[in-house]
Amino acid sequence: MPKEHGGVGWTLVPDPDAVKVIERIVRELLEDKTVSAIAVGLNADQVPSPRDHWAVKNGRKTGGRTGGVKDNTKDAFNWNPAVITRMLRNETLLGWKMHKGKPVRDAEGNPVMQTEQPIMTREEFDRIGAVLDSRSIDNRERQDTDALLLRVIHCDSCGGRMYLNKQDNKQHPTYKCNPYARGFKCERSANIRGDWADEYVTAEFLRLVGSVQTTHVVEIPGYDPEPELRATLAEFNEHQEQKGRQKSRHARQAWQERADALDARIADLETREKREAQRIVTPTGRTFADEWAEKDTAGRRAMLIEAGVRLDVRRGTRGGWRKLDTSRVDFHMRGELDPAAEAATDTARDQEAETRNDAPPAPGSVARLAEPAPELVPAAA
Repeated sequence: MPKEHGGVGWTLVPDPDAVKVIERIVRELLEDKTVSAIAVGLNADQVPSPRDHWAVKNGRKTGGRTGGVKDNTKDAFNWNPAVITRMLRNETLLGWKMHKGKPVRDAEGNPVMQTEQPIMTREEFDRIGAVLDSRSIDNRERQDTDALLLRVIHCDSCGGRMYLNKQDNKQHPTYKCNPYARGFKCERSANIRGDWADEYVTAEFLRLVGSVQTTHVVEIPGYDPEPELRATLAEFNEHQEQKGRQKSRHARQAWQERADALDARIADLETREKREAQRIVTPTGRTFADEWAEKDTAGRRAMLIEAGVRLDVRRGTRGGWRKLDTSRVDFHMRGELDPAAEAATDTARDQEAETRNDAPPAPGSVARLAEPAPELVPAAA
């Protein structure tokens, strides 16, 4: 315990090795990596999972018995999405002392701190929680991670997402509308050859924003007391359900002290003001075409989704095509890139006009016309 706190007893300090791993996970999460991809990377780099990390710290062997199958043991425990999510949602990162999954509180209802050096601030913790909430919705809907246009390509008839269907008979993979999987009927269910759709969207996206400069965005967390307020209120409501069940005077007194502490914390949180986050945007000196060339399929798909790209596909005519019938598809892009794409298109149009030399004359300009050739008159006989 530090001298300024009496120097008696012990307190906890963050494990620097564990903190490095947590910082890596958070950094990759904010770089738009999925939790699954982060787990794969940690396992590939042989980073010990939390259970194995603690074993190594205490000089024990990694791995051990697992649940489920009797006498099933592992040499090591791998990272997985559940482990990462559970770790990032644990209030111990805030430095709180926890008991049976709930914070230990003082007489004023404030969480008891078990360290002076929490790994995260409340703002950072809530920001990570918000990212995990948004990803959990998307992850449930992921059905084909190899498809460039997953969450981008839709059936024009029903508006539902189309998914890449990989054929076993050496045919080209095809994006298909599958309404029956969603429990309804599509009147004009569409399908389209996968490579044609991928190439078309790639060409349109790069045509519109390929020359646009990318930016680096830094989010400075704000503060919102609402998440902790809701959690504390839920804890208070659960505590209220035990009211009147105490048989002894001491138990009733302990129950009341807990209720008063939670009530005081709720009252304190209600007085705190919300502070908005700040967003700092800095140009990178690179274009979207540069970024596209370096990214894999997942990275390119993330670029399309972030830009608000959507491709609607209508049912084709019978007889087949040797190339994409562009009258079947509608490409849209809605989002922050719209103004930049429009400006880039205007610039390209102006440059093309200058090349053709058919640009309109500037105001006040004077054009010099060539003199007509003299008429030919027959010579005298």
